[in-house]
Amino acid sequence: MNKGQKIQEIISLRQPLAQKLTTVEENLNHLQITWHKLEDYRNQLQAKTQDDKVLSKLQEINFSDSKTKILELLEKLSKLSSRFQRETLNIGVVGRARQGKSRLLQSITGLVSGEIPDGDRQHCTGVRSTIHHNPHVETYGEVWFYTERSFLHEIIYPYYTTLDLGKSPISIQDFANNPLPTLRLEGSENQAKYEHLKRYHIHFSEYSHLLKSPSPRNIRQEEIRQYVAQDDENGERIYFNYLAVKEVKIVCQFPNKEVGQIAVVDMPGLGDTGIGDETRMIQTLAEDVDFVLFVKMPKPSGDYWADVDVKLYDTVNASLVDLPVKLWSFMVLNQTNKDSKYGDNSANCQDLIESMTEKHIHVSDYIITNCANPEEVNEKILEKTLDYLSNNINQLDQKYVTVFYDQLADLQLTIKGELQKAKQTLNKVDSVESESKFDDLFYDFWDNITNDLTDLLEVLREKRNDQDDYFKEQVEAVFQECQKDQSIFPSLEEIKRRKNKEGDYARAYGYYIDEVRTGLSRRFLNLDDGLKKSIEELKIEITNLLADKCNLKGLSSHRGSKFLADIAHLIPQESSTLHEGFTVLANFELSYRGLIQYHIRGNLDNLKQDNSPLPKGGKEQDVLDNLQELYKETVYQCKNALDNNFLRVPSQAAFAIVEEFVDLVLRSKDAQRQWRKFLLPYRADIWTDTFQILGDNTRLRQQWIQLIEETESINSSLLQ
Repeated sequence: MNKGQKIQEIISLRQPLAQKLTTVEENLNHLQITWHKLEDYRNQLQAKTQDDKVLSKLQEINFSDSKTKILELLEKLSKLSSRFQRETLNIGVVGRARQGKSRLLQSITGLVSGEIPDGDRQHCTGVRSTIHHNPHVETYGEVWFYTERSFLHEIIYPYYTTLDLGKSPISIQDFANNPLPTLRLEGSENQAKYEHLKRYHIHFSEYSHLLKSPSPRNIRQEEIRQYVAQDDENGERIYFNYLAVKEVKIVCQFPNKEVGQIAVVDMPGLGDTGIGDETRMIQTLAEDVDFVLFVKMPKPSGDYWADVDVKLYDTVNASLVDLPVKLWSFMVLNQTNKDSKYGDNSANCQDLIESMTEKHIHVSDYIITNCANPEEVNEKILEKTLDYLSNNINQLDQKYVTVFYDQLADLQLTIKGELQKAKQTLNKVDSVESESKFDDLFYDFWDNITNDLTDLLEVLREKRNDQDDYFKEQVEAVFQECQKDQSIFPSLEEIKRRKNKEGDYARAYGYYIDEVRTGLSRRFLNLDDGLKKSIEELKIEITNLLADKCNLKGLSSHRGSKFLADIAHLIPQESSTLHEGFTVLANFELSYRGLIQYHIRGNLDNLKQDNSPLPKGGKEQDVLDNLQELYKETVYQCKNALDNNFLRVPSQAAFAIVEEFVDLVLRSKDAQRQWRKFLLPYRADIWTDTFQILGDNTRLRQQWIQLIEETESINSSLLQ
């Protein structure tokens, strides 16, 4: 099995791990949701309880630490998933600027400065590039751009925060069109960072169009430098596209055909003063890199491990706290000979190797080689790296996963302990919450509800033939509107124009009589409001009685139909007749179309041409006079019909529905038993001064237990 086949096998072994981690992520997300729900419910209980002992036990439950730990593990899980879902093994090349990093990448990939910029003067590479080996294609690139939003949040805002520049721009236009705030902080490093921000601001017009471009953009080989470099091959800083580029993927044929599914990641040289570089590098290393090559070129005149070198190492090490970088990195010392423009640095390469331990720089191995020599790089670096990956990556993956699962197990134990505390809040059952005490209170409740509802029913019985005030008021309003509003009639000019269109006045009259009839019919639809208001006021009266006199206000904060629906929702299925009573009353309505419309339509027959034809020889005024007279007669007939037959309907309906409600909730078989069974779990909501909120068999206790058990179930599944 050659190295390429071995690497392919490693990648295939990662897929089951990735699938398993998907299940873990689902469980962990589910745990996060239920943990938040449990905390929210704990907070509700704290607000309701007056028992100091219960309150103290509720306060002892520590939700905060586990919430933080869950977030940390979800972040680590995201990194693990990214690692195991990749179809390549990625080698990251890390180093300060001008150390030979770009030369090393050129030697590995066969690319040149047109694709991997190198330079001796300033930082040349502007963005992160991932270079993939594919023996079957010509070299090309894919470019991902920042969006306007991500550009502001990931690039610009950190400058404003770090440099204390005040309020950040609210939009990309705000950043571009207004001058930058003055830098108040002192120090050369702050000034250098500010200069970076000025570069984004000054050259905005030269790259801003890319922030609106779709990603990825496919580019030809000769275009790559324009998106990854800060300067052209002559060292002139004429490129600014890189300021809008998030990352670039380059696909090419590596000289070493055995590398297989390998990619190298080129990150901009560290040691520059761009804000956010370090954060982005840590994220890249944590999610997109399996192995790191540190690159340093010692000066021939003498060199040492500077603070910036140590900081760079520490930054890489911090990217995966659970997997020390010494297990997945080599140190490459870029050797130059006496014939190079740098001179011979061989002795200093060896000196730096010997002093690495003193600076606590620990790697798996070190390599001294000329990064600009492709043969040396492939033989000494790439071959050695591939061998190391082939022999060790599975163990590294397993170690990484094991550490994660150990932390997951710790979280599981922590939450298990906190859930035990949650259960302890249930240990104390109140002595006052005895069966006899509930019986006494229920007896008073039953006495109140039977007397109060019966009294209300008798009042409605006496009034059932009375006119309903709400409906009568609505009827009067509708008929006043009918009498006052003349807009329903056409003008003489309109009648004349209609006659010209229809051919004669008789047809014009027929057209308008239909129009007037339709308009009048629609006016009566407003009676619906009066009918509905009448019934809703009845429901409010009943629910005020239930809430205030019968003490059920703790079960719903609403009144009227919503209160009745809330109660119906709480009643258990076993109390079916009680549930039916509340549901029937909650849903009961009177409607104009169902109750009155059929009768009104009979009185509208007068507004039909067949029943009231236009006199022969009639003109515009005759048409209008006939319409107005017929309209007046019809309105009068409709009002008489309503006054004589329907003003009492709401009162009669109110009595009928309340009598049915009382029969169902008070007089049906087992009504009292059904009420008792319904109220028992809610006694702490009804008689708050008497019963504990977490007393035996209360609703709040049952929901608390349900949430605890749900969280226990999810927590126990974390490691399955």
